[in-house]
Amino acid sequence: MKVSYLSISEKRCTIQFYGCNFRCRACFADNEGYTEVTPEWLSAKIKQFDVEEIMLAGGEPTIYKKAIVDLVKSCDTKTILSTNGHLVDGKFIQEMEQSGLDEVHIDLKAYSQNLHAWYTGQSNKNVLTAIELLNNSNLNFEVITVFIPGLIDKEEIEKIADFLSCINDNMDYRIIRYVPVGDISRRPTESEIKEAVTIAEKYLRSVTSSLDERRHPVKRFRVFV
Repeated sequence: MKVSYLSISEKRCTIQFYGCNFRCRACFADNEGYTEVTPEWLSAKIKQFDVEEIMLAGGEPTIYKKAIVDLVKSCDTKTILSTNGHLVDGKFIQEMEQSGLDEVHIDLKAYSQNLHAWYTGQSNKNVLTAIELLNNSNLNFEVITVFIPGLIDKEEIEKIADFLSCINDNMDYRIIRYVPVGDISRRPTESEIKEAVTIAEKYLRSVTSSLDERRHPVKRFRVFV
């Protein structure tokens, strides 16, 4: 599997996997270079750092399905998979359950098919199905959407919340504030995020936002493997 770098903070090691099956118009991933490593080597490398949590991110980690399963099995630290969900099917979910994965963060870019295809270059059909499958699994999971003014804003948030509530109105849903990449849009205001949360709460019982809790550490450093 290909890894761009490790991002190390006081409590977390984020593995930035190289490559993705989406071509998002506002992608923040640094895919300029990579090193090809084995799960065993990577697991040993991570154990050099005293962290409480491992985040599998990208890029898109699930393009290396077998390696991801092997990596999770070899880690004795809380491990979270961050994914766009396109390759998350029933077989992979079962493998993740058996591997000991602690949590899945699945990023639903948009509910509207045309908008999702325009933004990512891919259909969202697999992603919507993956959310239903995760809801029927034993894995802890959270659905995440990035609020992008003028693109994925309050109208789209409402469509997503409505869809999720039809599966399980107690599903965890998190709205993240967009950080501008290129010139696709601006950074949303706090009031816009709060309004989006209020709209989602009409459908779902467990809605949070990036205003409530900062999950990305301020102090961190990169390790190039």
